Order: sequence, then structure tokens, then C-alpha cells
Amino acid sequence: MNGLRPNRLFVRAYLSRGARFWLATRALITGVFILAGTDPLQLSTAVVVELILLSVVLSFVDTYRHRERAFIANLGIRPFVVVVLFATPALVGEVAIWLGRGTFS
Repeated sequence: MNGLRPNRLFVRAYLSRGARFWLATRALITGVFILAGTDPLQLSTAVVVELILLSVVLSFVDTYRHRERAFIANLGIRPFVVVVLFATPALVGEVAIWLGRGTFS
């Protein structure tokens, strides 16, 4: 089963891409909520899920923009693994914000 795991370099690159797009998405959504006069840390679960999905979609669009689909397929990495790599930083970040909100409120 060792041959089926993605390379560490690949994992690190795609985790960092997912983190960058989550940070950008979160910053834009935070700005929109501040302009609307609401608390950007008190988001509903549906908004958080949409934010995570948006960051994953943006990461996929960037992957397609760089024409890396064939590269990923040639490495034998399934799209589900790429989705998990893109979504992990967003999930960890949102959980950290949720825990921090509970601690500091």
C-alpha cells in the first residue's frame, strides 16, 4: 500500500494551495460581513460549509488553470484525495476560529 500514497511534496503543495485559497476566501467573506454590519466570526453552519466549498472550488479552478489534471492523473491520485487535501486547511481553520470564538467571547 505504500505505493498508493501521494508524495509528501505533492501533499505539501496542495495543502498550501488549499490554505491560501481558504485564507483569501475567508478574508473576502469577512470583509463583506463587516461591510454589512454583522459579526464575521458568528457565521452559521451553512455559511461555513459554503465557504469551505467555495475555497475547494477555487483551488480546483487554479489546478485546472495550471493544467495539472494530467499530472495528477499520471501520478495515480484520485480526485477525492485532491478534494480532501484542498478541504483540510479550510476545515482546520474554521474549527480553530470556532474554538477561538468560544474562548474569547
